[in-house]
Amino acid sequence: MVDPTFVSVTAKVRKLARARSTAQFSDPEIVHEQESAYAVIIIKTGKSNWSTADNRFPAIQKIEERLAAAYVVEHYGLGTPEELNWIQFWTTQANADLDTLAEESIDTEQDLNVIVDSSDYLSYPASLQDNSNALPYRSTTVVP
Repeated sequence: MVDPTFVSVTAKVRKLARARSTAQFSDPEIVHEQESAYAVIIIKTGKSNWSTADNRFPAIQKIEERLAAAYVVEHYGLGTPEELNWIQFWTTQANADLDTLAEESIDTEQDLNVIVDSSDYLSYPASLQDNSNALPYRSTTVVP
């Protein structure tokens, strides 16, 4: 299965952006900004295969809608103070939501690549230095 290039609904992004800007923009322009927003989500979450089966999917859609609307107004808008305020609001909200999602989510796919690395360093407990039967301690480090 090919991963989608965006997960939000184009009509919702258009409605959100047009409610704040009188500028004209086409569906292909909106789709391009949706793809850009989804790329940010992938980078932040480390996950590219979001699906409706995931209970976080509606939140991901909302985040993408906000980011895509901000990008549309930023690139195709008129640059009015109101538009700039909405761009800042949407991006701030989306980034805060992404930070929360990334911090509080446990994704088993991300945990599959944990590597345990061992070193050649050997040490003996201080209380057993003079004990010839003491066993060395080998430290291990978890590398994410």
